[in-house]
Amino acid sequence: MRKVRMTGLLIAAAFATVVTAGCGDSTEEYFENYAKCGTVGEYVGVEYTPESREVTDDDIQSSIDSFCEENSTTEENTTRSVEADDVVNIDYVETVSGAEVDSQTDYTLSLGYDTLGTGFDDQLVGYKPGSEITILVEYDDDYEDTTLAGMTAEFDVTINYISVTTVPDYTDDLVNEATEGEYTTTDDYTAYLTEQLQESADSNADDADKQSVLQSVIDVSTFTEYPEDEVSTYVQNVMYNIESQCDSYGIDVETYIYYFYGYTSENDFLNYIKETVETVMQEKIVVSIIAMNENLIATDEDISAYKQDLADDYGIEVDELSSYYSDEDLMFYATEENVLEYILANAVQVEATEDEESEDTEAAEDADDTEAAEDTEETDDAADAEEE
Repeated sequence: MRKVRMTGLLIAAAFATVVTAGCGDSTEEYFENYAKCGTVGEYVGVEYTPESREVTDDDIQSSIDSFCEENSTTEENTTRSVEADDVVNIDYVETVSGAEVDSQTDYTLSLGYDTLGTGFDDQLVGYKPGSEITILVEYDDDYEDTTLAGMTAEFDVTINYISVTTVPDYTDDLVNEATEGEYTTTDDYTAYLTEQLQESADSNADDADKQSVLQSVIDVSTFTEYPEDEVSTYVQNVMYNIESQCDSYGIDVETYIYYFYGYTSENDFLNYIKETVETVMQEKIVVSIIAMNENLIATDEDISAYKQDLADDYGIEVDELSSYYSDEDLMFYATEENVLEYILANAVQVEATEDEESEDTEAAEDADDTEAAEDTEETDDAADAEEE
């Protein structure tokens, strides 16, 4: 069900404006428009290795930890000295060569990221709330803000307080209070969390298995063309939406695509978008052919059920979906669900070989490393953006 894998609603909205390109007046013509663009490979008896549905003790403990963190309390400490990893609230006025360039009051700062400039955070350590201090920051010659590059800034800072967050222990009292009596013991709430984790694991495994068999079919299919003008129109709409976002954020396109997508070149980003839509087109072609072959085109009831599930996933009302998806979009995605269920029902489960298990483990470790690196980069990017 949670099959829509667009890069956020921005790209989904752009795609929704072009999926009807070249379509005829009827549902059948809509699918024929894609089906004529290729030849599908064998889709009955596809072999696949089922995704794991295991919920580990670590998963459960992580969920418990998150629950406790969600119920944390924060207090304002005004008596102890600032430490290196504190969250502090300050007022400051920044001047360069005697001219004010920035000022903030009631500004919350997480130390350790040098959000306001290299060396800024260390100069707060050791002072108590109520202190008024002067901090000097030297900007590098290649600093992103060219008006400050190579300059020395002087910050007049007042430390207001230190935010101290306390994470409560996992107790019956916490569970009872946080759930307003719906659960009264940690055992009951742990059972609930475990059930939720299992439902999520099963849903994710279902989606992964469906995608696995669909990709196997795509890999043995051939594609002779894509619906006329659809790829270029899609790319244009994505860029139009991004430019609109840039206007609202007050930043340029290059900055936007770097912060949100990680691309340093607009041309590379355009190639990525083009490859993305071609991948989507391949799915649409294969799904359309199978849907027509097996009489799996979504009924009105199928579409209504899909819309409700999609709205639930996004946490919005069904009526709001029209802002992101066309009627043809939703008809196709509901049809795709029928096709995925059909392929999976007729697929053959196989056990992973030792080599495949080793590759999966390595891939998972690489993914973890990549995610950690991306988290670090996102933190740095956020700090740089706030610094600007």
